[in-house]
Amino acid sequence: MCGRYVNKNSFEDIEKLFQADLIQSPSISIQPSYNICPTQYSPVVVSAGEKYYMENMHWGLIPSWSKDSKFATNLINARIETVEEKPSFKGLINTSRCIVIASGYYEWVQTDSGKQPYYIQGEDNVLPIAGLWTRWNDTKSFTIITKSANSSVSNIHHRMPLIIEKNHIKSFLDHSIKFDSSYNKQDIRLKSYKVSNLVNKPVKNDISCITSIE
Repeated sequence: MCGRYVNKNSFEDIEKLFQADLIQSPSISIQPSYNICPTQYSPVVVSAGEKYYMENMHWGLIPSWSKDSKFATNLINARIETVEEKPSFKGLINTSRCIVIASGYYEWVQTDSGKQPYYIQGEDNVLPIAGLWTRWNDTKSFTIITKSANSSVSNIHHRMPLIIEKNHIKSFLDHSIKFDSSYNKQDIRLKSYKVSNLVNKPVKNDISCITSIE
């Protein structure tokens, strides 16, 4: 499960990761966001041929065949184990992959005094998260692909986002390469620390959300 994440990257950070010129949607605005919640809009990168496009999309996939947008709050994540079977995802896995731009994400651990939030991040500024996207009417939306947690975060939660290594970003976004061959299956080490319960409030969105309390 990945239900909240952070993006504090600049456009320059993102462009450096892709090692290519990014074409920005006219409506996109890259602003730090420390508490991205489902149904909010956030930057993702998609490919068309050899070009990469970055635009804001709705977090919570709305399948193209939906009668309305009610599906969106339920489709914020796609389990990698069943992504090629589920009707909402199987038509996208080899045609509509995307990179969700993040700096890190949150998970919660149940304790005697309630749920304790943790902030989880990688070694670099940008944490490239695997996703799928689609269009419903005039709305573009995405979901985050998740997998079993590796040993670096399994003590916090049993699931984690599928992280794409820098040298596999191009292959992951290359639709001519089958999904199973598009990314490195080796574990990517992450680090984590406790943060305050401020992040539990969706309206709270500043650097205090990721400030360590340890």
